[in-house]
Amino acid sequence: MSTNSVVAYMREDGTIVSSYVHYDGYETGVGMTLLEYYSTEERALAVSTAGYFSSLGEDMELSLGKSVHTEKSDEFEGIIEFGEWLKENSHLEFGYLFHDGKWMVSSWSTTEKKVHNGTCFDVEFDSTWNGFEELSVRFVREGRKTIERFRSMDSEYEDYADILEEVVDRYHRTGMAEVAREVMAA
Repeated sequence: MSTNSVVAYMREDGTIVSSYVHYDGYETGVGMTLLEYYSTEERALAVSTAGYFSSLGEDMELSLGKSVHTEKSDEFEGIIEFGEWLKENSHLEFGYLFHDGKWMVSSWSTTEKKVHNGTCFDVEFDSTWNGFEELSVRFVREGRKTIERFRSMDSEYEDYADILEEVVDRYHRTGMAEVAREVMAA
C-alpha cells in the first residue's frame, strides 16, 4: 500500500510547480526527507520540478532513476488553484509546499458520522480543508506519535525509532530556539 504525496514549490510570481511521490508521503517519510535534504531554494525547486518519484531519498537523481514512471511536473496559477487540486485528488494524502524559505504541509480534519441508509447505519466521513501549516512543527508532533507507536511494537522497529527520535529532537530544539529568539526580540 502506498501513501501518496505531492511536493511543490511556489515561485516569486505566485505560480506553483509540483512533483508526485508515490510511497511514504507521511511527515516522517517524505516530510522528513524534505526537511533534511531539500530545504534550500535550489533543492526545493529541483525536487518540485522533477515530475515523478516512486520514492524520494537523499539523492534526487538516484530516486528518479529508480522510479517506475517518468511524468512531467504539474503547474498551477497560484495557491488557490493548487489547494483546490489537492482537495479534489483524494489519493494525495499529503501536499508539501515550499514557500518563503520553508516547507509547509497541507492539513485536513476528518470527522466520522453515522448515517442511517434505510436498513442499517453506515459511516460517512466529512473532510474539512485547513490549509497549510509549517512542516517542521507537524513533523515534531507526528514524529513523537510514530516513535511511541514503534516502541510499543516488535523490537524490529527499535532502531528506526532511535534514528527518528534523534531527528525529531533536533527539529524540536531548533523550533524552541526560534521561539526564544522571537520572544527576546519583542
